[in-house]
Amino acid sequence: MHILALDVATKCGFARGEVGGVPSSGSVAFGGGGDRAVFAAALSWLSEFLEPRPRPDWVILEALLPGGAMKGETQRATRDRLAGLRGVMLAVAQCRGIKRVSEAAVGDVRSHFVGTRKLKRAAAKAEVLRTCARLGWPAEDDNAGDACALWSYAVAQIDPQHGIRVSPLFQKGVAL
Repeated sequence: MHILALDVATKCGFARGEVGGVPSSGSVAFGGGGDRAVFAAALSWLSEFLEPRPRPDWVILEALLPGGAMKGETQRATRDRLAGLRGVMLAVAQCRGIKRVSEAAVGDVRSHFVGTRKLKRAAAKAEVLRTCARLGWPAEDDNAGDACALWSYAVAQIDPQHGIRVSPLFQKGVAL
């Protein structure tokens, strides 16, 4: 099964690969400007990214945080933009015939990948990148790293042994 994981934002992280393999990853910036320009860039990129076959069997997105989760830290316009980008991603997956599309909460993903959901944002992103490096997964930035973590979370839903191989709990010499 081929999985595509998307950490949706104006700089979108992506990771894709087969269950049992190593994901390829990267990030793409949808540019500045108004919402329409950002949405158009996201639409163009994902449409082209999903054009070649084989297409992913499953697309998984990092879920939006609940409305009050970032109160005081993010503006309504930012949340609206993220919701719009999510809609673009869902629409492109539908148009490309991808039947399995789902979301995962960032806390669940981090708990799986780094062993805790309690780290603050910057510390969590750094730990995700350390875990990617430990696994030998190239991640050019924290967006790609978050997408790799999300990809790993999805793989563990299909192959529970993957969850054990990735978990810091079962890694020799790794402590949080």
